[in-house]
Amino acid sequence: MSQTLTGDEMDKSTRRAISYSSALILSLSLGTGGVLSQPKTAEERGPVITLRAINFSVREFQSTPSRVKMLEVHIEIFNKSRQTTAPPNSVKLVLVPKEITYLRGAPRIEFNPGQQETTIAVPLPPNTGRILTFGFSLPEEIPQSITFEIQMNPPEGETKTVTYSLPQS
Repeated sequence: MSQTLTGDEMDKSTRRAISYSSALILSLSLGTGGVLSQPKTAEERGPVITLRAINFSVREFQSTPSRVKMLEVHIEIFNKSRQTTAPPNSVKLVLVPKEITYLRGAPRIEFNPGQQETTIAVPLPPNTGRILTFGFSLPEEIPQSITFEIQMNPPEGETKTVTYSLPQS
């Protein structure tokens, strides 16, 4: 059993086949364009180093004739880069005490820890960090609080301000 199509029916089926074919080709070209192409990875222009956690601890050492208390400032430096290693001696850290307050007004002996700085002497691989520690010998009359400014690669590097407060007894 064969069917014969009239000219009108043939035109309709031809138009329908052409429009379906066009829609299929258009959707395939749009759909595969995103699938086949590889996304470009952004090129890194150097390591992306940031300051992360900053913590304080007080240590007490037995020494002759009296005990010595040290304030330790632990600063985490992190390389957020995915591919670039920070070379040795390329990350400098500066710690500056800005404000010191005491529980009972001015102390008998002025406490001035001064500016401290260091450089990371080892390479810092991608997605890794290091913790740098600064230590200050505390005076007999321990400050109630010390505010520090921490800057990485001065003068244009990242800066953070943190405050150490004497724990409440």
